[in-house]
Amino acid sequence: MKIKNLTVCYEQLAILEDFSLELPDQGIICFFAPSGTGKTTLLRVLCGLMPAQSGTIEGLEEKKFAFVFQEDRLIPSLSVRDNVGLVLGKEYQALAQEYLGALGLSGWEDSFPDELSGGMQRRAAIARAFAYGKQHEGNVVYLLDEPLKGLDEKTAEQVMEFIRQKTKDSLTFFITHDKEQARILSNQILCFEGQPMKLKEILYRK
Repeated sequence: MKIKNLTVCYEQLAILEDFSLELPDQGIICFFAPSGTGKTTLLRVLCGLMPAQSGTIEGLEEKKFAFVFQEDRLIPSLSVRDNVGLVLGKEYQALAQEYLGALGLSGWEDSFPDELSGGMQRRAAIARAFAYGKQHEGNVVYLLDEPLKGLDEKTAEQVMEFIRQKTKDSLTFFITHDKEQARILSNQILCFEGQPMKLKEILYRK
């Protein structure tokens, strides 16, 4: 996929300015940069949640996007199972149970978000995004904005393995501030600086 001459502004502040980048069509691509650089803005523009003032994005036409936001965005009045099932068609409802179990939430399916710890809520949000993505396998792009935030080391390792298995043959964009997580999970690490945000260097997983 290609990003060509992208410009995105908040009022008078340029977050991206004449920004161009060519990326592979598969693999886990990490965006690594200090807070406030523009990584989340770029994710939002890629999936159409935020408009660009100018520029083009090629290669994502007709794609579906499974987004893990920085905020968990669970619906308080729905159980964990129903939060995941909300994004699923009838024929895919079993995925809610499967993915919650894979992420260590077996036994909590009928609980409500406020009954879960922050890390458990995070995993429920991840289960929801990946269950949605499974329905569109082969045509989905995963956007993971600090998906491991608030998870202890052991749980983060479990979730990284889940992500690695579920994103095979897909394109995934992954934001983290943890260098070790970036190294373990990513196929390619893009280091940015700014503002406006610009590419500093590209690191490849060894």
